[in-house]
Formats: sequence, structure tokens, C-alpha cells
Amino acid sequence: MGFEEYSIDASSTETLLTAMERAGLNAPSKCRAGGCGFCHSRLVSGKYSIAGADKRRLADLKFGYIHPCCTYPDSDMEIVVPKA
Repeated sequence: MGFEEYSIDASSTETLLTAMERAGLNAPSKCRAGGCGFCHSRLVSGKYSIAGADKRRLADLKFGYIHPCCTYPDSDMEIVVPKA
């Protein structure tokens, strides 16, 4: 199974989820606050900041997953997002 690749613009003042939605992508989301983990996406490269407390599960931290709903880009990023 192949992946679809998209390149989108994202401001450091908006979450990755907001940028994906603005670009018309149907990204997975539920709580929009980082707590449920439904949107977790694998970080391939890039730097980021997290709004508020980092609510990722230990497994997400260990295996390099971020929650786009509360993650702000600090550089160009590459992430793998599950289908919604």
C-alpha cells in the first residue's frame, strides 16, 4: 500500500491539524487537545513545540509520535498521518 504525499504551508502560530484542515486534508481528530491520542502521527523529521502540557502516552514518546492537534511547527516537518 502506497502513501499519498502532500506539501502544505503551516505557520508557527497554528497547529499542524489546523494547517492540514485549512489545506483541505481530512486528518483524524477527536479531542483537539492532545489527550485522546486519536490524531497521533509519526514524526519523520523537523522541530516542533507543544501547546500546554505534553499529554502523549509513553509509547508515543518512545516511538516518535506527535499529536498534530496541539503541535506547532518550528521548522519544516515531515510526518506520517493515519487516514481519518
